[in-house]
Amino acid sequence: MEPPFSHRLGTNYVPTDEEIDQIKFDLLSRTAELAQIDERIRELSEQRDKLWAYIEPRKALISHPRRLPMDILEAIFLQCLPSTRNAVMSAQEAPLLVCRICSAWRTAALSMPRLWASLHIPTAFIIAKSETRIAAVEQWLIRAAASSLSISVYRDLARVWGWATPPHSDYNVMMGALLKILVRSFPQWQKIVLNIDAKTAEALADIEPPYLRSFTFTGDLSILSLFNSNLLNGQHLRAVSLCSDSDLNPVPNFPVAWHQLTHLKVQSSQTQTLYGGRALSLSNMIPLLGRCPQLVSLYVTLDSEEEPLFDHESSVALLFLESFTATLCGAESSYSHLAYIVASVSMPKLRRLHFTVETQCSEQDSFALASIGAKHPFVQDLAIHLYTLHARALSETFRAFPALTNIQIRASRRLKDDGWDTHVKPCGTAPLLELLTDNIVCPRLQELEVTGIIYLSKPTLDAFLASRLQMDSARRLRRLSLVFEDVQLNDSEIPYLSLGETQFYASQSLHISFFPVTVSREKRRYAPWPWTGLLP
Repeated sequence: MEPPFSHRLGTNYVPTDEEIDQIKFDLLSRTAELAQIDERIRELSEQRDKLWAYIEPRKALISHPRRLPMDILEAIFLQCLPSTRNAVMSAQEAPLLVCRICSAWRTAALSMPRLWASLHIPTAFIIAKSETRIAAVEQWLIRAAASSLSISVYRDLARVWGWATPPHSDYNVMMGALLKILVRSFPQWQKIVLNIDAKTAEALADIEPPYLRSFTFTGDLSILSLFNSNLLNGQHLRAVSLCSDSDLNPVPNFPVAWHQLTHLKVQSSQTQTLYGGRALSLSNMIPLLGRCPQLVSLYVTLDSEEEPLFDHESSVALLFLESFTATLCGAESSYSHLAYIVASVSMPKLRRLHFTVETQCSEQDSFALASIGAKHPFVQDLAIHLYTLHARALSETFRAFPALTNIQIRASRRLKDDGWDTHVKPCGTAPLLELLTDNIVCPRLQELEVTGIIYLSKPTLDAFLASRLQMDSARRLRRLSLVFEDVQLNDSEIPYLSLGETQFYASQSLHISFFPVTVSREKRRYAPWPWTGLLP
């Protein structure tokens, strides 16, 4: 039966007084019924809340995380640690972060020595609140128990970060207390990274870590003379990294167990690389490599002021070397210097080549890079500064590296040099992509990263992507990263992909990223990051 007045609803009809009484009488019963339903809903809601309060805590008691074996929980916690640096004393990161999840996890984390086996110590950050933070360093190392330690000590950055520093006398006392704690743990040091001044080095002068495997030092190399002469002669030492503005040529004379090193890095600071004079000379580097037959990776800054003179008798064999990174500094740096190194050193297992030549090469020198590829056709990872390469050498260079799977390119020059030859035509991003559009060139390419792009047209990019997607799935391009130069660009100058295009490439397992760089280098330089300590 149709409810009364249904045909009047939604109209402009005005009911009579009699009809108004009928409607009121009808609503009276309906309102009472609605009140009963609301009361029932309230009662059921209370019952539901009571049941929920009863069930949820009991479900938590039998949840899987509570029943994880301690070894599985430890493995999970260890995976939360930073993978490229030491842990920092911040509640934003593991291990302190996992201590704030619940009391059970906190108890578990505090009982896992390996979780506390790495620590980064920016001295200014520690001294700024010395009473609590020096004690925190000590407690951290106590938690590590007998674990092998990875320690990094970074010198005072107060002037950069604005941290408050105590009076000089108090600072020395506090630093002395901090260093005393570190010295007590030196028998456990396995990896040490130091960026310290001479005063700090004197406090560490007598240490001789018996199980030291990796040593990294940044600063004035003369400070190394303050350390125990046996510091870098331990039988377990495998990796040495030295970075300094000072002259690198005395490095081969340091008392280091060169014959057992598998990883070596000798780097000059960036402020020195353009003019040379302090980087390692070729005549010093080749004999040094002859004393390091076990090297797997090599990173070196070389002075190109010295004219290379190849001597077959001076050639050396690095039979295990897989990665070679070289930066050539000096006004006369060119790929011919790198070709000389490759000719002087036998590297049959070489798979990774990263070259930086800061000045523009002549057409003849540009072809030297192709000769390097001809000698090492199995290189899979190549990084070069494209703008230093002559345009005519582009095709021959990349055809000489048929096994490349990963290419990293710097497309535009960062340094302004009055001696830059404007008559020599450098390579650009567009010619590179046009060359790589031909699948015969670098047929195994899977990752391409190009930084410092000034301009790139959409048709050039589309043709490159379409060609690479025609490859079989095992050799298809997987990642493309394009970083545009630090200039003001209009949207029309950046070949953005539409949503449909992005979804299509993603369906083909191709990840494409665009980075129009607009943040100033000054801001990037001083942005807070854990390696230099977090702001208090």
